[in-house]
Amino acid sequence: MAHFGVLSYKGAGHLNPLIALSRQLMVRGHGVTFFLNAEMENYIDARGLGFVPIGASNSDHVKHEKPSGGIAVLRYRMRRTISEMEMFLYETPSALQRVKVDALIIDELALAGPTVAQIVNLPYFILSTSVPHNFGWSAPRHMMPSRSLLDRIQCALLEVSVLDMRGPVLHSLDRFRYKAGLGSIREIRNTFSELAHITQLPRCMDFSRSHLPANFCYAGPFIDESARPAISFPWERLDGRPLVYASMGTTRRCEATVFHRIAEACEGLDIQLVISLGGRRDPGIFQTLPGDPLVVSEAPQLDLLKKAAAVITHAGPNTVFETLMYGKPMVAIPTAFDQPAIAARLAWRKATIVLPPGKLSAKRLHTALRKILEDPSYRKVAEEIQAELHSHRGLERAAERIETAFKQYTESRALSNIHSAEPRVEKE
Repeated sequence: MAHFGVLSYKGAGHLNPLIALSRQLMVRGHGVTFFLNAEMENYIDARGLGFVPIGASNSDHVKHEKPSGGIAVLRYRMRRTISEMEMFLYETPSALQRVKVDALIIDELALAGPTVAQIVNLPYFILSTSVPHNFGWSAPRHMMPSRSLLDRIQCALLEVSVLDMRGPVLHSLDRFRYKAGLGSIREIRNTFSELAHITQLPRCMDFSRSHLPANFCYAGPFIDESARPAISFPWERLDGRPLVYASMGTTRRCEATVFHRIAEACEGLDIQLVISLGGRRDPGIFQTLPGDPLVVSEAPQLDLLKKAAAVITHAGPNTVFETLMYGKPMVAIPTAFDQPAIAARLAWRKATIVLPPGKLSAKRLHTALRKILEDPSYRKVAEEIQAELHSHRGLERAAERIETAFKQYTESRALSNIHSAEPRVEKE
């Protein structure tokens, strides 16, 4: 049995799948320890997983106050990204050596991860919780959000820094690597590659690809209902009408006007609307929305998806994959990051109607929602994808791939050690 260390981004869209996979590995007898910001300790401990805080002694790393807006916000986000990456680069290697893990499971967004693995000479796996970075997050122009100049600059910085690994993030990472006697991070696939690259994106939800590395694996969604935190919900307020569940995610604070348009679009339909604010806003400011929807700060999403007739979503991968696991059709309103890329795949499979937020109106959303509810073809496609996802066994497939690759690695190392220990016989 192996002891795996996990390096993850702390957002729920990354943590929930990685926690599910970690618990699956524990069921199989392995040990799992998360190396994460100290603030996440209680969250990880509650799921029965090991935890080592990183950043508890963060005095050497600059803490920046967030500015109010403009270009200063972009500079702040870039400084924060680099500062957090450097914190993990400096603190994680010694923590790994103290705990003695055998291999690392690295969230693709944990940019320091592969370098940390190389420093301590540990085999590692890359996990993509969404569309893998090297696939790109592009989408047809009509599905892309309408952005201000500042938003477009921010998007470009994200793609250059994170997806393409160029610019200030690359320079900071390479400076650290050169000091450690390593080459550029761009060469790591040739010098210290991952044992496997596993994505939560299912094969049936991706476009055709002719060239994929032999160590690449489409697994499917990582969902563990028992690992989700208990969230109180006023179930007694559900009145028996068809339920429409609306969630615009937890990472970004969605504009209040979007929730107003969603409520206005649902008014007059014979449905009950439940809006989850993703813990980002106070439900008290939404008490006068049209149609009197049920608005909560956070929601037990999996339980509501089981009851929902349709879902209105930002097209974040977790919500999308979970909705499809229950065979429910969607209206997608992609707002940022990987969401347009996910929405494009949903539209390709004809499981949703995509409405870019820049062109969002209550009338267009009302029309799209009625079509989703009344046209059985959307539910039929969603249920077909549901059957495919269940057949994928995402959690089991990912765990099996990790076990197999790690076993092959250890056997290869053992054989290599035997050969190197054999005495050389000189020929006469």
